[in-house]
Amino acid sequence: MKLKEIITANFSTIFEEKLLQEIGNNGILKKAESEKIILEIRRKIDFIPLIVSGVVKVMHRDGKGNGIFLHFLAKNQLSAIAITYALENKISEIRLEAQSDIVYIAIPAKVVNSWFLKYNSWRSFYFQLNQQQTSYLIEKIDDIAFTCLENRLLKYLQYTSLIKNNTTINIKHFDIARDLKVSRETVSRALKKLEQEKVITLGRNKIYIVQNKINPTIK
Repeated sequence: MKLKEIITANFSTIFEEKLLQEIGNNGILKKAESEKIILEIRRKIDFIPLIVSGVVKVMHRDGKGNGIFLHFLAKNQLSAIAITYALENKISEIRLEAQSDIVYIAIPAKVVNSWFLKYNSWRSFYFQLNQQQTSYLIEKIDDIAFTCLENRLLKYLQYTSLIKNNTTINIKHFDIARDLKVSRETVSRALKKLEQEKVITLGRNKIYIVQNKINPTIK
């Protein structure tokens, strides 16, 4: 499909006609393979990726090898944090990394910023995403402060399963530990406990969710 056909198919019920035309005139259709970084820390944000298909992981990084998982981006979403950095002309403090083969529209940041003054649908779209992503981050902070690791881990697996639309999660214990900021050994023990409780089944670099209690409020 051509860019304008993709825009119409995915965003005609979200944005007004003039904005759809602007996305077509200014956006560039791009593809990236799994594990490809599409926005890196300590870099100027020249474009905002609007996801058409696939899943993108958003992480906060400090530039010293330390990082923490924030949330995912899925179809028809973008990073509200990235837009905020671009609005303030700041370098990125987050990394956007493809978790599957993805297709996205790269829109120049300066063009995106002008849309806040011109289009009600763009403001509504941004504020809705910002609220969703902020709510998830607040919930995550609460989990870190008040929730045991097994429940944090289960919510992480449920969220990952929901976003990827698959009850089989291909992931290493090390990657989970990095996302949750705990040791790999701690994650392995917690996973084993969840398996004993018959919530999950463990495979080689795979986790099968047996008792899928996904919270329908997770977006």
